[in-house]
Amino acid sequence: MALSALRDVDAAEEVAQESIARVVQAIGEGRLRDPQSLGAFTRAIARHVIVDALRTGQRVTALGPEHEPASEGDPLGSLVAGEQADRVTAALQCLSAGDRELLRLCFFEGLTPQELGARLGEPSPRIRKRKERALERLREAFFQGRGHAAEPSTTQLAEARVALPRPGSAK
Repeated sequence: MALSALRDVDAAEEVAQESIARVVQAIGEGRLRDPQSLGAFTRAIARHVIVDALRTGQRVTALGPEHEPASEGDPLGSLVAGEQADRVTAALQCLSAGDRELLRLCFFEGLTPQELGARLGEPSPRIRKRKERALERLREAFFQGRGHAAEPSTTQLAEARVALPRPGSAK
């Protein structure tokens, strides 16, 4: 998506890094209301970062302590940003090579499911499902890397609701 909009590989990589950092920050702040919509949430943030980059006419600088001047910024903020970047990298490494490649093609090259289907020789509905599952695995790996259990899935929540006693029922 970034590459097709910016036509510059380096700028697209920086936009992708900035987008992932903003997604991680938004998740940490609890702004992701529905974990099942992580893909749409990520695309929306990426579009905003791309528009910002196009509007300013400047390249977006990558986040992380290694890219920030030591004298500027909040030291704690730099530490947290670096830790989050490390967690994203670790979560990506937990994915299979196929999942990483699929997400790279979707988010870094901006290919649509139809384009991916044509490139990979698979129907676009299957590509959509693979992408959804890869994002779910990425989310789970990210939250497990935090030292917390992954957020419960919709199925787990539904099963928990069934197991709870109904109000007014005998215990």
